[in-house]
Amino acid sequence: MRHTLKLSFRSALLGIVGAAAVVAGTAAQAQTVSTGGNGAPNLTPEQVATLQHDMETALHYHLAPNVLPRLTTALKEIQAAGIQPPSRFGMSLDQQIALVQQVPGLDPILQKNGFSAYDFVMSLTCVGLTGSLMNVPANPGNTKMPQPEPANVAILKSNPQDLQNLVTVLRSAHQSGGALSH
Repeated sequence: MRHTLKLSFRSALLGIVGAAAVVAGTAAQAQTVSTGGNGAPNLTPEQVATLQHDMETALHYHLAPNVLPRLTTALKEIQAAGIQPPSRFGMSLDQQIALVQQVPGLDPILQKNGFSAYDFVMSLTCVGLTGSLMNVPANPGNTKMPQPEPANVAILKSNPQDLQNLVTVLRSAHQSGGALSH
């Protein structure tokens, strides 16, 4: 039996990461919220403010040293359970967490892997954002570029195989059109 959630963990993660790039670019372009023809959505000033707040919150969330294999296992188990969350772009972290809490059958999987709904969404979001920003060279002229937590960067850099395993699970779910795809 497939349970439906109005959130795709992968899409939410990718949406936040993509939006992070939009906001970073937006900040560098004198507060321009329209992204024009680059395929990214136009964001309202309120959405930009919420996104900036959520990015800072997620980037400074403290990851557990063993978070990558636990996320990978949890995502595999969610997929195996047939929990298929369709995507919704533009949700805040609080909205994502609230929706994750409502998914039938998800809480036992998260608990088994050491996550609450909050920790799961924050960890997945933090890993995605940190992974996308940790190799961006520092630009002294752009003080608005979000900076990942150094301890989180160290966790990701010291566990490249675990990070690759997580990315593989997310990609395979997306490519197969199964659970966790958008």
